[in-house]
Amino acid sequence: MGDHRELILPQLGAPGIAAHTVKKLSKFRVIYGPIRAEDIPAFLAAGMKATPEMRRKTFGLWERTVLIPIELVAALKPLAAILPALFILGGLTGSGSFWANASNHGLFAVLAIILAVGMGAVANPILLPYIPGRAFAMKGLVLGAAGTLLLLALASGFEGIRWGEKISLGFILSALAAFLAMNFTGASTYTSLSGVKKEMRWAVPLEIAGGGVGIIVWMSALVFKF
Repeated sequence: MGDHRELILPQLGAPGIAAHTVKKLSKFRVIYGPIRAEDIPAFLAAGMKATPEMRRKTFGLWERTVLIPIELVAALKPLAAILPALFILGGLTGSGSFWANASNHGLFAVLAIILAVGMGAVANPILLPYIPGRAFAMKGLVLGAAGTLLLLALASGFEGIRWGEKISLGFILSALAAFLAMNFTGASTYTSLSGVKKEMRWAVPLEIAGGGVGIIVWMSALVFKF
């Protein structure tokens, strides 16, 4: 505030603030300040006049990269239970001993989930402007397909991995990567609430279906060995 009759607001909030309404109801005069807090000293020094650069919110590589830890923490919390469960389930099926099965079938499934997190929560923010598609779920699906190819290439390092497991884990990997990529909509600078809701209406059911089919086929492949 200036002389107790001025209200300084960040420019980012301007679309939701009607300056004339604020003045009518409270007698405060609204002054739209810079987007970034670091620009406030220069803004005040210039007589509360913002330059065009102060009005512009960038979303470069570093600004996207610093958000990765937040995405990872949100993703890793449920995985603390899911990854051990997959490892144990992989060990309980198959013709070999528990540790032999877990070291191959279980660990291969764990690798698929880790790749999904890497693609959806790490690669997606870094490569965001370069991934085809406008919808974040589609960007995640593209990365999920890339992760699936990498998973297939790594399958040779495991014993007894059949095509049923590979295909089913590809479904799970792609669905999870798409979901995690879609979570990034709230951290970006160019999505809208209506657009996010519209995307969620068609993307989330498909992601649930893809992940569900993948889990069923994976468990069937372990039991019936196909």
